[in-house]
Amino acid sequence: MAHTRRSFRASQARRSLWLVGILGCCVVSHGTLAATPSDDAPETGHVTWQTDLDAPDDLKPLLDKYLDLSRFKRLGNDRIARSELQRLIAATPSQVRGLLETEGYFGSTAHVEMLATPAVTHLHLKVHVVLGPITRVEAFHLDVQGALAERAALPTTASVDPDAVEIAPSVLMARLHDKWALQPGHPFTQASWSDAKATLIALLRAQGYTHAAWKSTHAQIDPINHQATLTLVLDSGPLYRIGRISVNGLEHVNYDGIFPLFTFGEGEPLREKPLLDFQDRLVKTTLFETVGVTFNPDANHPESVPITINLRERALHQTTVGLGYSDNAGPRVTFEHLHQRFANQPWQGKTKVQWGRTEQLVSLDLTSHPVLGPFRNLLSGALSQTEAGGLVITNERVRVGRTQDSERIERLFYLEWLRATTRPTYGTSLTDDSTSATLNYQWVWRNLDHPILPTQGVGLSAEAGVGRSFHTLTDSGYFSRGTLRVTGYYPLGDSWYGQGRIQLGQVFSPIPSTSVPYTLLFRAGGDESIRGYAYQSLGPQALDGTAIGGHVLGTTSFEIAHPFTRNTPAWWWAAFYDAGQAAVNWAAFKPDKGYGLGVRWRSPVGPLRIDLAWAERLERLRLHFSIGITF
Repeated sequence: MAHTRRSFRASQARRSLWLVGILGCCVVSHGTLAATPSDDAPETGHVTWQTDLDAPDDLKPLLDKYLDLSRFKRLGNDRIARSELQRLIAATPSQVRGLLETEGYFGSTAHVEMLATPAVTHLHLKVHVVLGPITRVEAFHLDVQGALAERAALPTTASVDPDAVEIAPSVLMARLHDKWALQPGHPFTQASWSDAKATLIALLRAQGYTHAAWKSTHAQIDPINHQATLTLVLDSGPLYRIGRISVNGLEHVNYDGIFPLFTFGEGEPLREKPLLDFQDRLVKTTLFETVGVTFNPDANHPESVPITINLRERALHQTTVGLGYSDNAGPRVTFEHLHQRFANQPWQGKTKVQWGRTEQLVSLDLTSHPVLGPFRNLLSGALSQTEAGGLVITNERVRVGRTQDSERIERLFYLEWLRATTRPTYGTSLTDDSTSATLNYQWVWRNLDHPILPTQGVGLSAEAGVGRSFHTLTDSGYFSRGTLRVTGYYPLGDSWYGQGRIQLGQVFSPIPSTSVPYTLLFRAGGDESIRGYAYQSLGPQALDGTAIGGHVLGTTSFEIAHPFTRNTPAWWWAAFYDAGQAAVNWAAFKPDKGYGLGVRWRSPVGPLRIDLAWAERLERLRLHFSIGITF
């Protein structure tokens, strides 16, 4: 027996399927209509109505969005002429059938039932849907034409490494077949059909076939056996290669300052990702105000496509004055000056002066323009004084090292000389004076959906250092230090969001009495630690009640948040729970707890947080305020 078949051309399939949902009133209905007006209802005039869907939950959003019965009312039409409503009811079965075909359910049926209501001018309609079997891919045939097919037929020595500059044509051909999402047995839907085609085009264009396009695509549907046979012809077009590279706009920055950022060169395939990555690396240098990488592929000359890099440098001098407030330092005023070519050398110089109620700082940070690696060398010095935990801490620091940043990872290597002195807030005698020299490594990894307003992903930072203390009031000696901080963001569904954080740290020394500078030891408390407690107020104390640094640290935090209303998606309320402590050792570790409620504003510069926290041990409330995220 011959099977009845329907054929869908790629140029017509999407249009015909979706027009069923949008213009279903123009399609002849073949479903069963069980909706008739009651005998005592007037045949003319206007009525109101409500529509319920008797369909699988995962398909209700699609039907509700595109069925005219629902869409007409959603457009603000509360009343409708009875004759017009009857027309919409008559069109519903064919609309349902067409919409479900886009999800792979061919042969579905539907009918509309009119339920009794007290008022003759109000109708209650229920759309009953009976799904047909899901249609699955029986086979697919992919024919690749153009320059890729021609090159694949020739001997090649190009790399098979997926991250290589150029992949062997035969390997790329095989990858196209492997990456085709609608393999035999896979459900056939309009969305998966479109996505699968877009994926192959994107794969080819990412490898230098900039004008790759579908020559023809054909999905043949067998509604009797619920199978789909797919036939596709893909034209790769020519392979475009990078030609002359021009850089415009350099003045204070030498070409040597951007050369280390290049990962592509003349003669290589014209791939979009390396160009975008290069553009991002230029932006991250903070040397440029605007960055643009442009090219115009010419089909007549695919072997040499000129690349133009247009740059606009930041001003040679930039000065910023700011006012701020935080729970950690109270009110503060900040002065910053950035010189793009410090002392007429290829170095950025950043001078910062900050004056707050409990914290004062003067610093100079010198960062080189990019060098081979790419790395950036750094040299910095700082003098600061902070009041925390009943102490006045004076910190002198000098660092020399280098940084390396990639798309998700930041690395920092440095040697540090540090001197830290402490004295009581209301005293003059020193309680500690220690100097150290350390070798340090910092590593930050981020996999987030947004760099400053994340709702999903993980951020991880780790630091390790080893060194020796000297010129101390007690015993000098060798020590090491390590910290780890993990922050996760998780959407919980229905506009609920979760966030979790854990932080661990420890100082190790062969001799327990070895002196370590106070600022390299640990304290807890504050808005990025344990809310409900003052900044660095938690940790071991001396017999006279003054704070001393702990050799171990452990903190954790859990938070859930939800927008106040659907109309204010940037304003959230939150509930949180924090716990942790700093201690002399893990045997003495007894976490303090804080919990409460807060308000979040997802501003363009980062999340602003206002928290009212209850300190369980102190039995009192504390208000915390902060902006931005910490890794």
